[in-house]
This record gives sequence, C-alpha cells and structure tokens, in this order.
Amino acid sequence: MSTNIRTLIIEDEPAAVNRLSKELNKVESVVFEVLEVIDSVKEAVSWIQEHDEVELIFMDIQIRDGLSLEIFRQVKVKSPVIFTTAYDEYALQAFKVNSIDYLLKPVNTVELKAAVTRYLELRQGPADNYMQQLTSLVESYKPSNYRSSFLVSYRHKMIMIDVNEVAYLYVKERGVFMKKKDGLEYMVDFYLDDLEKQLDPARFYRANRQFLVARAAIREIETYFNGRLILTVVPESTTPIIISKGKAAEFKRWADY
Repeated sequence: MSTNIRTLIIEDEPAAVNRLSKELNKVESVVFEVLEVIDSVKEAVSWIQEHDEVELIFMDIQIRDGLSLEIFRQVKVKSPVIFTTAYDEYALQAFKVNSIDYLLKPVNTVELKAAVTRYLELRQGPADNYMQQLTSLVESYKPSNYRSSFLVSYRHKMIMIDVNEVAYLYVKERGVFMKKKDGLEYMVDFYLDDLEKQLDPARFYRANRQFLVARAAIREIETYFNGRLILTVVPESTTPIIISKGKAAEFKRWADY
C-alpha cells in the first residue's frame, strides 16, 4: 500500500524541478502529490499563508528573488522541509528552521530516498517526539570542522589565536593579514578564498575580494553610492569595507539572521 504525501516544491529552475520529480517517482511505496511549484520568496509566503494542507516541502536555497530562508522570517512554516541546493554554506541555517535534510544538487537517488524515509519515520511518531528528533538533527549536523584557532608567527616564535579574537582578515600588498579585536595585526599563511571555506559562514562574511569580516566586529552599516553598503568595524579599518550592490541584499539577510 502506497503512502500519499502532499508536497510543495519551491524551486526556480525548471530543469531542477523535472529532475526532482523523476527522482521522487523512484521512491517506492510513496506517491508525491505536488500541490504547487513556486519559484520565488514572495509567492511562497503568499501560498503558505493561504494553504495548510501541505505535508512536506522540497526547497532550493537560491531562488528567483533571494534566499528561500527569508520565507521563514515572513510566515510560519509548519511543514518539514527537505532542502535541495547547490550551495553547502547554508546548511546550518537550514537546520535551524524546519529542515529534516539538506541534499546537494544534483540530487542523489539514494540520499533522496533516505531523506523521505526519515520524514516518514518522524511523521509516524508522537508530535513531541517528532520535535525532539528535529532538535537532535540540528545538534548532530553542527559542523565540527570549522577553524577554531590560528597558529601565527610572531617575533621568532609561534602563538595561538582563538577565532573568537579575530575581527577581520584582509588582503594587503604582502599577503593576507588578521586584525584582532585588540587591534594587533598578524600575517597568516592562507589565501582569503581558503579562509572563507575554513571559517563558520554564520560568523564571518566575505564582504569583497579584500575583506572577510567577523559579525561581532561590525558596528554600523551605511548606504553608499550606487546601491552599495559601507561597513564600520572595530577596530577601524584603514581601507573602506564596501559591499557591492549585487551582494547588498544577501549581506542584509546574513546580518539580520
């Protein structure tokens, strides 16, 4: 006997919708009744406000008018969510909402079946047990491999600096430097692109090609010319830290999370 699941798909790429639909058809003993396919935050918020029959949501992260995580700020999403995305840096944020799994594109058939099985197991249990299991999923997914400290050279010796002490990292003519909260500066033996992957994206933001800024160091955000933003940080930077017009909306979402 098949299990029927009323499903909502939030995805802005038709090819991705088609692929997901094909993969869902491969899940044995489950019929996915797709109620709607939505490609924007605005439309998703409106639809969810008017419908409460959906049982499971498949959701991409980057959709037509922004990050789908914005949906959770604007409306209460009661249904569990399985994220399907090409971006792995939003995984922890996703698990802070209703996510029961986070699948990277192209969606793997085996992983999709496992995610659906997980959903069915959660659904069969008591409501309070369901919420406990969701909480456990969040805790178990918290990454342990983000950089926690730096080992830097200083006056013919090596010292350890905790990541919590870092205000920002930036490129100068001689390489990449770290500015601590106390104003001290050290050179680090990494490219900024590498550090962006090593540091927790919930705590550090790649402002531009030159700066990687800690959330705790940001004091003010001001509008700048041509839709850009300029940051005031502590300790003060000798070079302006400017967010481009193209990244301004993304940065605001990050800063407000």
